[in-house]
Amino acid sequence: MLALAAMFVGFSAFKYAERFDDPQDGWYLVTPSSSDPDNESLQTIGSSTIPEPDETNAEACAQFDNEGNVCAIKLTFHTDENDEYPPMPTTVQQAENEDLIDVDGRSRLPEPEETF
Repeated sequence: MLALAAMFVGFSAFKYAERFDDPQDGWYLVTPSSSDPDNESLQTIGSSTIPEPDETNAEACAQFDNEGNVCAIKLTFHTDENDEYPPMPTTVQQAENEDLIDVDGRSRLPEPEETF
């Protein structure tokens, strides 16, 4: 009986903690597909926020001036009429298609240099 009570308390605590796992507004790492880097359905979004990318950086992920592959995306999450957040999207396309998520920015890598 004591084990059953402990199990109930454990599951209740898990459900209580779970409600604090709502997605967070901020920048997320994006990993494009090596075979089709421009396909948003294949651009994977990381599961946790990252520091805001530099505004400009000719050698790394930056918000402006770079024209290479997407490397980060800024997401803002909104709640529905029941005060519930949408699930965390796993791809850029899912984020774009969700009415309760705003895509507020994208950062890109520099264009790779061509080698001859």
